[in-house]
Amino acid sequence: MLKKISNIFKKKVTETPDEESLSSISKACSSLLIEVALSDKDFDEEEITSMKEILKTTHGISDETINELVSNAKQTVDESTSLYSYTREVNDNFSYDDKLLLLQSLWDIAYADGNVDKYEEHLIRKISDLIYISHSDFIKAKLERKK
Repeated sequence: MLKKISNIFKKKVTETPDEESLSSISKACSSLLIEVALSDKDFDEEEITSMKEILKTTHGISDETINELVSNAKQTVDESTSLYSYTREVNDNFSYDDKLLLLQSLWDIAYADGNVDKYEEHLIRKISDLIYISHSDFIKAKLERKK
C-alpha cells in the first residue's frame, strides 16, 4: 500500500521541458500537512523536520523537491481560503486506506512538537470529515500516532 501511495506522489507534471513541477496531489497533501503545522501559529523546527521526514519516507522524494514542495505549499496555504480544493484532490485520487495514511501523517505533524494544540486537532478533524474518514478511524489514528 505504501508503494501505491508513493507512486501517486512520484507522478510529475511537466510545465516546460526544463522545469518539472509537482503533481496536484502532492501539492494538496503537502498543503494539508502545512495547514496543520501552521494551525497553532507556531511552525517550529520539530514540525518542519517531521514534515520533511514524512514527505521523504512516504513519498520517496528528494530534499530539493521537498523544499520546493514546502515552499509551494506555504504560498498556496497563504493564498487559500478553503480546504476544499486540497481534500477534493485527495478524494479524487486516494483509496480509503491511502486517506488513513494521510490522516496518520497529519497526526504525526501535530504531535511533532510534543503538544497537540486545540487548533491542530480541530483542523485534523475537519480534514478527516472532508475526506470521509469515520470517527472511529479518526480516533484510532490519533491514539496510534500519540508518542
